Amino acid sequence: MRVTVACVVILLITCSIAFASAEIFFDDDTYDFGDVNQGDVLEHTFTFKNIGDQTLVIEKVTAS
Repeated sequence: MRVTVACVVILLITCSIAFASAEIFFDDDTYDFGDVNQGDVLEHTFTFKNIGDQTLVIEKVTAS
């Protein structure tokens, strides 16, 4: 019986670690600048947060 309980506890701990991850959440994931004239300088800030339970690592950011 003790072995069974110990195996179940180990399995639950392993599963909780395996499913732990970082998850990014953006307030808005797109932004429309509307009509833009050539040479205009545009800027917009995207607000995001990590709603996961692990550290969020951002390795590469590019504009489209």
